[in-house]
This record gives sequence, structure tokens and C-alpha cells, in this order.
Amino acid sequence: MSTHKLQKKLQKIFSHPIPASLDWKGVEHLLEHLGFTVEHTKKNHVKVIDSEGKEVVLIVHDHELNNKEEIVKLKHFLQEHGIDEKTTL
Repeated sequence: MSTHKLQKKLQKIFSHPIPASLDWKGVEHLLEHLGFTVEHTKKNHVKVIDSEGKEVVLIVHDHELNNKEEIVKLKHFLQEHGIDEKTTL
């Protein structure tokens, strides 16, 4: 996935209003590009882990992050790591 597409995906995560859904494959590529480890743990559950072992578990349905609460969890996890919509990839 191109850096331009990853940048757009990052901006969409932080957009207002919160998007109703996000394509999971694009989000997964973005997270890996940012240095996070992504593990599929059980049906519809994905763990995003940083280099120190801190993690967030997200529920992914039909290859989409389609719950606003899950998107907010991801957004807060990224913000805790100093990443926001202005971060340049």
C-alpha cells in the first residue's frame, strides 16, 4: 500500500465525524507501517501490540472495523503513542 494511501487512512481514523466503518486491510497495513504488531487472536478479534507489549484488542467484522467505539479505541491507542492526523508517514 502506498504511503499516500496510508496517510489518507490515518486521516480518516481521526476524521470528524467518526467514520461508520474502515476497511480493516488498510488499517492493518497502516498499523504495521507504524511499527505495531497485529495478531488475529480469535474470530473477529485482533490484537494491536506496541514494541513494549502494550496492546489494544479490536473487534473486526467482515474485514471492516465497523463500530465507532472500536474506531475510538484505536484512535486513543494511536494518540497514546504520539500519533494523530498530523503525523507524517
